[in-house]
Amino acid sequence: MGFAQDSMHSYIERDLKKKFPETEGWQIERDPSWGAVTFDYQVWRRRFGTIQRYPVDVRIDTRVPADVVRDLQDRLVALASQEVKVTRPILFVPTGADISAVPDHVDVIPLKVLKVEEGDILWWRKTALHHPEH
Repeated sequence: MGFAQDSMHSYIERDLKKKFPETEGWQIERDPSWGAVTFDYQVWRRRFGTIQRYPVDVRIDTRVPADVVRDLQDRLVALASQEVKVTRPILFVPTGADISAVPDHVDVIPLKVLKVEEGDILWWRKTALHHPEH
């Protein structure tokens, strides 16, 4: 698994459900594998006789280095060699992470609960404004 914090599952799954609603036939699966090829999630649906599939990885770091991108690309090639069709890969990262090494064909979704600030990853919660009583 690309990330170690089980608490992140609820945030990631919430964001995936918003983008891929179950009411439109989307299924979200944790830790899918095709032989030795694994991802943190896959989102898929069968529609009009074809499968739309988005393999999803999560990278909790201040940046996405080139070796992580190469690993992702290698796993996508391995899926293709098994005739597993992929619509588009998705990568979750903290808000503000350096994604300059990520190619354009990978959808990057920022995790709104994590933020990169001054080289650190911080929990980031929007707080409601407090309005004093009049």
